[in-house]
Amino acid sequence: MQQSLNLRINKLIIGIVVVTSLVIVLFVWKSTSEQAASRLKSDLEIARNVLTQVLDNREKQLSNSATVLTNDFGFKQVVASRDKLTIDSALANHGSRIEADLMALFSLDAKTITSVPNLISEQLPFAYPNLIETAKQQGNSSSILSLNNKLYQVLFSNVKAPRSIAVALIGFEIDQSVAQQLKQITQLDTTIIVKVDGDESYRISTLKPEQYVQNVQIEGVDSLLLPLQAYSSDNKLISTSFTLLEKDGLSIDIMLSNNVKSVFSDFISLQVSIGLIALFSVIIAIFLGLLFSRRLVKPILSLTSHAKNISAGEYDVKIDIDGHSSELSTLSNAFNTMQDNIKDREEKVIYQAQHDVLTTLYNRNHAEVLLGRKFEDNVDFQAIGINIFGFRGVNDTFGYNNGDLCLRELAERVRNLGGLSARLTGGELLWVPDKILSEDELRNIKSQLDGNVQTGDISVPMTVVIGVINCPSDSQTPSDLFRRMNIVIDQAQITREFILHFRPDLEEKYTRRLSIIKNLKKELSNTQGELALFYQPKLNLVHKKVTAVEALIRWNNEELGFVSPEDFIAVAEHAGFIGEVTAWVYQQAIQDIQSFRAEGIDVTVAINISAQDVLNMDLLATINTMLSAYNLPPDVLSFEMTEGHLVKDLNQAVQQLSTMREAGFKIAIDDFGTGYSSLSYLSRLPADILKIDKSFVLKLDQQESDQTIVKSVVELGHQFGMEIVAEGVENQETLLLLDKYGCEWAQGYHICRPINAPSFIQWFHEYEY
Repeated sequence: MQQSLNLRINKLIIGIVVVTSLVIVLFVWKSTSEQAASRLKSDLEIARNVLTQVLDNREKQLSNSATVLTNDFGFKQVVASRDKLTIDSALANHGSRIEADLMALFSLDAKTITSVPNLISEQLPFAYPNLIETAKQQGNSSSILSLNNKLYQVLFSNVKAPRSIAVALIGFEIDQSVAQQLKQITQLDTTIIVKVDGDESYRISTLKPEQYVQNVQIEGVDSLLLPLQAYSSDNKLISTSFTLLEKDGLSIDIMLSNNVKSVFSDFISLQVSIGLIALFSVIIAIFLGLLFSRRLVKPILSLTSHAKNISAGEYDVKIDIDGHSSELSTLSNAFNTMQDNIKDREEKVIYQAQHDVLTTLYNRNHAEVLLGRKFEDNVDFQAIGINIFGFRGVNDTFGYNNGDLCLRELAERVRNLGGLSARLTGGELLWVPDKILSEDELRNIKSQLDGNVQTGDISVPMTVVIGVINCPSDSQTPSDLFRRMNIVIDQAQITREFILHFRPDLEEKYTRRLSIIKNLKKELSNTQGELALFYQPKLNLVHKKVTAVEALIRWNNEELGFVSPEDFIAVAEHAGFIGEVTAWVYQQAIQDIQSFRAEGIDVTVAINISAQDVLNMDLLATINTMLSAYNLPPDVLSFEMTEGHLVKDLNQAVQQLSTMREAGFKIAIDDFGTGYSSLSYLSRLPADILKIDKSFVLKLDQQESDQTIVKSVVELGHQFGMEIVAEGVENQETLLLLDKYGCEWAQGYHICRPINAPSFIQWFHEYEY
């Protein structure tokens, strides 16, 4: 059942006051209890220190008396005489002068000579021989002894004449008078509990026996509960205990007690006063709550009625509340402002539902609606998909903030072209021009969209790929258009055809790429033996033997059959998991190197790496970890990279390759002569080997132009301190020419085609130059 606001406000106010009062009462209780407990503990601790000081003073008095006695020449003569009566007389006289309660004399072997009064048996061995021994060695020893159910504070002193002849004992009884003296000083009741062999023997106390049961140890009671002890009884005592002595079966505990009522009387009075104040506050709060809630509910009911009118679409009627507070007046004004702003807010919501947040172009959902209308009108139009070439690389290299900046700049350039523009996915934009564009116009549009994006000191290169779909001939629905747009853009990214029109065969290629991605990821995650490394030997023309091989990956899939490395490597790079492929190659190559070494084959394996691999900062650490696992040195591996891939981020590539080279790995430039070859570029690369592309070597024995190029490249590489590898050697004549030119390495089918690891081991043992 719902409750009225009036009642709920009353409950709230009363509840707050009650809770606050309880908190105050509890806080006062806690503070006063802790303060009183602290004072009580302090008083008990002071009493404990006083007791200790009294006993120390008595011990000093005993020490002074013993010194006087043992230094007295007449006493020494009496002790030396061994006459018991004379000794008793001397001890009695000295004891009466210092008011000692016990005097005794012991032989050096701890036998009792005499005691005054006769409390220590001369027939039985003395119970504390260690005290006598300590006195002999140190001159004095002190302790507290229990004799005939009486407690004595004693001091043993060595008697010398001049050598030790006996040990004298002087003692004061610790009795009721001592306890009363302590009570007068500390204002606390004192109880001395004597235990023998763990059992209580007797006690000396200022308390009456019936008061023992009313004693509560302060150590066992929480400070917050101490006042309850005062409420429970007027005669309740709170005590603290400590052990004064525990030695040779004798234990002496001191218990100091105080009346709880007297300690907490002031605090209890304060707590009662605070409680009465809290009760009075609750009564006042109930009255004020009733008054306040009535004045508040009436204008709120008016506002509720006005809110119902707004929800029904009535925005013209204004509300004016005669409120008694600025807050209610502000709320009334807010209601009036709200109904004026609803229309603006609805427009903003619609805008946000139709536009992309980052680019402010139409989003995919609204573009689908607009394209659906075009398809319904059955008009011819051209849909153009636009994407930043290598957008993932832009994000990885320059950061996602700069990637977003490029996307916003591209969106602005597309918007300026007119027509319909929208953002479909991450980096893919859609543009529908107002007319069908020709190829020349498309190229012109591309040139307008291309261009670096400047952000601070960084200039981000931006090149776009364009996919063109003519509707309704290529697509008849928005969803079909989006799917085919994704296909054509994806194909353009992979093939680097920067303006690509949709063709039906692209769907087949796209489907095959998806199958390659699915099956390759499956093979990498759960190896079924479909991936394999083949090795093509490199003949060292200087030493006329094979000392290196190139590792080439092969894939035979059950569903797709043989898949060319050119196909699945490009797909893996585009899909972003080329690193997993490369990691598999590293691992397999290192395992095969281990197998080669077991067969006595010492070769360096060259592995092809991509630009993504080079820019991977973790690459070097990963390879070193793998080599360490097999206890292999770095020179068992070398790396080959196509020069064209390096140009994308040359500075970072040079830095990373230099690090790899310093770690002991050789670096080779692959397919030299087909890319961005230049002397300045070649001089910057930290490379050890230059591989001449096979296009210049296949017909080297037949074409003089190729001979001139190869000879020049060999000389150029040597000038830069590089070794030369010629790939594509198909006959003996070519091999002889390369040897003549000073080329260090030859690779090709004339020497050996790529073969798997077991076949290479067999071939290596059989091969002769």
